[in-house]
Amino acid sequence: MKTYLFKLSVVAGVLCGLYVYLYNYIPMKNLLWMTFVALPIYFGAGAKREEFPHFVTSLVVGIIWGFIYLKLIGLLVGAGVGANIALLLVVGVVTLIMCAVHLCITGNTWANKLPIMFGAVASMFSQNGESAGSIFLTLFGGLLLALLIVEGTNVIHKPLGEQTSQSSSAN
Repeated sequence: MKTYLFKLSVVAGVLCGLYVYLYNYIPMKNLLWMTFVALPIYFGAGAKREEFPHFVTSLVVGIIWGFIYLKLIGLLVGAGVGANIALLLVVGVVTLIMCAVHLCITGNTWANKLPIMFGAVASMFSQNGESAGSIFLTLFGGLLLALLIVEGTNVIHKPLGEQTSQSSSAN
């Protein structure tokens, strides 16, 4: 177990360092910190390769929800409702709807990963709904980075005949 986790630590350090270095050369708004919103969300869910499309789909859905939150807050504030009351109403109601939809209705679809949806919503809030493309690409980069860390660790760990999955070695 400790051998796998040490290798994971080395791979994470190398890949995160390379990612941060290369990110600075991408011609888009610098939202590098958002990478480290998505990365632990995917890690916390086990970073399973087969669930990656679910996380990407849920990321897109989360950005859409972020637009919905912000638009509704803007409409209420524009109608004269105080900002704190608008936040209370919109965040309360939209969160209820978002959770109910994605836990009860779409729970068996690719749009079922609420943690990354909330990460996307929070990221949208942080930018006031601007730069959605940069937000998507950076959060996607965090998901991809987590996947590469786990898959890369599995590749270097496997030849030694030891356990090859993060979840089984963490037990």
